[in-house]
Amino acid sequence: MEHNIPTMAQMAAEGKEPEILFWVGCAGSFDERAQKITRDICKILHHVGISYAVLGTEESCTGDPAKRAGNEFLFQMQAMVNIEVLNGYNIKKIVTGCPHCFNTIRNEYPGLGGTYEVIHHTQLIQ
Repeated sequence: MEHNIPTMAQMAAEGKEPEILFWVGCAGSFDERAQKITRDICKILHHVGISYAVLGTEESCTGDPAKRAGNEFLFQMQAMVNIEVLNGYNIKKIVTGCPHCFNTIRNEYPGLGGTYEVIHHTQLIQ
C-alpha cells in the first residue's frame, strides 16, 4: 500500500506546515536497500498520523562528505543552500534515517544559522 508522500512545496502551496520534515538523505534516495528504509519510515509516519513532508528535489547533500574530506568551503556552500531552504519553510523539527545527515544537521548547521530539533528515526519510533 503506497502513500502519497507530500513535499514541502506542495504543503506550502496549500498553506500547511507539517509537524516534521523527513530528511531522506543521499543513501535513502539513491541506494536500493536504503530506499526500502525510506519507504518504511514514511509508512510508520503515516500509520501513527504524524504530519510530515519531504523536500523532494529541493533536498541536497548536507555537505558531510565534503567536510569529512577536508573541503570546508564546499561543505559551507552546500550547508548554506540547505539552511536557506529549511529556514524558508520555517522548519523546526527534522527526522532522518541517516546517521551522517543526523550528525551534520544537528551539530554543524547551528553554527551556520540552521538550528532545528533533529531526531533519528529510531528515537521517533521509540
